[in-house]
Amino acid sequence: MKYPILFVVLVVHFKPGHSSGSNSIRELMRASLITSLPFRKGMETRIREYEDYANRLDYDDCAKKFLCLLSGKPDDELDWDEQLLMSSYSISPGQIDYTAPTVQFNVAAQVGSKNSENCENVYSNCFATMEELQKSLRSQGLSIDIEGTSSDCSLYFLWRNNKENEAGAETN
Repeated sequence: MKYPILFVVLVVHFKPGHSSGSNSIRELMRASLITSLPFRKGMETRIREYEDYANRLDYDDCAKKFLCLLSGKPDDELDWDEQLLMSSYSISPGQIDYTAPTVQFNVAAQVGSKNSENCENVYSNCFATMEELQKSLRSQGLSIDIEGTSSDCSLYFLWRNNKENEAGAETN
């Protein structure tokens, strides 16, 4: 008796910019925001949690590709949020902690700083463009929690177009 073979095909619809990359980039931004605070004492564990989570989410390498592409841009062309990410993850090769969850992000920034044209090849698992990666970071608000001794605080960041960009878009 012959048994028919049943093949099941699973189709996954991929929409660029809506992958794990958006979440991993947002987790890196959370860590960068806390790192930039002047009163971050005692928040090292939270920073590591965000970075470790970003590392686990970045199976498609979109956060690494984003950092790689950013590090290839001249500093004066970086927006404030991009500068913040670069200040956190673009470090000299001698300062990279190869045991940290951020090692791959630090290396990505190094790859882009040497030649950003390599970013597409090195991080070919990520199909999103630079614009899509930027949009994934800025398309919704981002919150971070700051724990205090007597009270806690939640900071919420919301990206919006500035007035000059809105006026320029209306005339085009």
